[in-house]
Amino acid sequence: KGACDGGLDVPHSESRFVGYKGGELNSDVLRKHIFGGHVAEYMRKLQRENADKYKRQFGKYIEAGVGPDDLEKLYTSVHESIRGNPARAAKEPNTGKPKSYKKQRRSLQQRRARVAQIKAARERAASS
Repeated sequence: KGACDGGLDVPHSESRFVGYKGGELNSDVLRKHIFGGHVAEYMRKLQRENADKYKRQFGKYIEAGVGPDDLEKLYTSVHESIRGNPARAAKEPNTGKPKSYKKQRRSLQQRRARVAQIKAARERAASS
């Protein structure tokens, strides 16, 4: 729905949208999902039932001072800013060195020392 609203020509039918049931599209349910109503309901439910999980899951919202009642206003302002300037902001290229998760290979001396250490540990275990 958002892609179509943004001007992209995406082949779709109403049956793919939230709120479509029995050949009818319930526009209230669709609007509620577009403006984050289902997220606000979940936030309220977690606040009542499990405060720790609420803080863990919506911590960034809490830090920003966004509560369940503020979501629709937040989504509206985001939609307006996207419509105002739909061009994607240019990212700065990453100039840092990429992370390497590959382990550094042990030298021959390190491998031999490790084997000697393992042998010594097995001998101690066998003698005790």
